[in-house]
Amino acid sequence: MVPKARKQAARTPAPPTRRRGTLDLVLIDAAMDLFASYGYRGTSLARIARAAGVTKGALYWHFSDKEDFFLAVLDRVMSEWGEVFAAPAPASDLPGYREQFLRVFDLCSEVNEKNPWVSRLTLIIALESHKIGPRVLRTIRRINRQQLASWRELVERGKKIGALDANLDLDWAATQCFSGLVGLELLWYLHGPRFDIKRSFRRQAREFLRLWSAEK
Repeated sequence: MVPKARKQAARTPAPPTRRRGTLDLVLIDAAMDLFASYGYRGTSLARIARAAGVTKGALYWHFSDKEDFFLAVLDRVMSEWGEVFAAPAPASDLPGYREQFLRVFDLCSEVNEKNPWVSRLTLIIALESHKIGPRVLRTIRRINRQQLASWRELVERGKKIGALDANLDLDWAATQCFSGLVGLELLWYLHGPRFDIKRSFRRQAREFLRLWSAEK
């Protein structure tokens, strides 16, 4: 069963790495729903074909195997997230930086609330990547490094303008940001509306700013 929230989620189409045709995108949409609902092992090519309204043989004109589908879904998810988090002009003063730092955490909560299925899908991708194949694992690790690099850059900007402690370990701070949000996403996914994800993300961001402040 496809999650109701996933059916209702409004997505802004984002171009994958290579230009795909209309049927390719229909197939990717179907695969996204199924991977989010059943995981990698529970999603078969026959199930994707039925959901997309095509024959199983037709799938092989567009994707070589299920792993290829999975990578296309992953590319689609990260492209959509990349559009949301397109970097604004860096803040030039302390108040501006603090607001920008908080805004990144707010965007994370907004993306989750708009597309609740994303939390489940990204958790599935991370947990099952070791079981799928080396190509998927390499892709997941590359994306993880990119995400950590983005957090590192955000923290480094704070140090340069004097908002954050000059002795703050950039790599550790980036890891704290990333892991803190993943943990809160998991709680929100498990408990639903009873867990206020926006308030929790904002509180986490303020706590980081307090702990890492250069004004202590």
